[in-house]
Amino acid sequence: MQKKIAILAVALIVVGVCSSVVSALPLMGPPRALIGQDQWNVGLGYSYSQMDLEASGESREDPGSGIWGPWLGSKHDIKDLTSNLVLGQFGYGVSENVDVFLCLGVSDAQDDMEESTAGVYPGDKYTGLDGGLGFAWGLGARATFWKDGDVTWGGLLQVLWENPSEGDISLNPEPPTLPNRLTGDVELDLREIQVAVGPTVQLEGFSVYGGPFLHFVEGDIETSVSGLDSSGIPPLDRVELSEDIKEESELGVYVGLQGEADAETSWYAEYRMTSDAWGLGIGAVRRFR
Repeated sequence: MQKKIAILAVALIVVGVCSSVVSALPLMGPPRALIGQDQWNVGLGYSYSQMDLEASGESREDPGSGIWGPWLGSKHDIKDLTSNLVLGQFGYGVSENVDVFLCLGVSDAQDDMEESTAGVYPGDKYTGLDGGLGFAWGLGARATFWKDGDVTWGGLLQVLWENPSEGDISLNPEPPTLPNRLTGDVELDLREIQVAVGPTVQLEGFSVYGGPFLHFVEGDIETSVSGLDSSGIPPLDRVELSEDIKEESELGVYVGLQGEADAETSWYAEYRMTSDAWGLGIGAVRRFR
């Protein structure tokens, strides 16, 4: 039975890694098994993060004629995408050295993005990107590789899908002296994959954990805006954008603290960073024998 559960968990993770998205640099926790064979745990975590992303794809414009122009190549830099992420976690100990878990929760996203190549509006800037709270979920596994005294070495893998609700966005034209802007809707979908390895060092009353990790982001962004163009004369100018998203940097490091509230309840807090992203998080879990 345990082998079947382990195979199913690995299969679900592989499917998640290989499928496309229909960001948040999520909380990871210690890189080792935490639960124990045939035991369960339930947890809750909060994470705040900012990260830079690259977006590339196509955009098109209807300059008020009622006829869409051709799709043109476009590329944007998304700077400091800010996200709040709250996740509940449900874990099962497949063995003493392997845990699997499911995460369910909500996330949001706020940011601006600026055109970095010539497109429909070269040099223009999308501002006020505001995606409200939307559904987020994920799958993961933790494993202990070996233990030497107070030092435990292990790793983790987690995949998270984030779908902030549809929000608002504005397209501000260049040069900035033009008074008009286009407004409309934005839809953002993200998938994040994290792979970490490292030690957990047991100290008096608490433990320290961390190490290097890989962070991959894939997703897409869709916008549709309209308004009076620079002439200020109706009918409305319309612009649509469809781009794919990826991370700017993949390698990062993280460090955290873990303590025991009682025999079955533990808490942890951690800091994560890459060269283009950082995040803070806190969480707590309770084990059920």
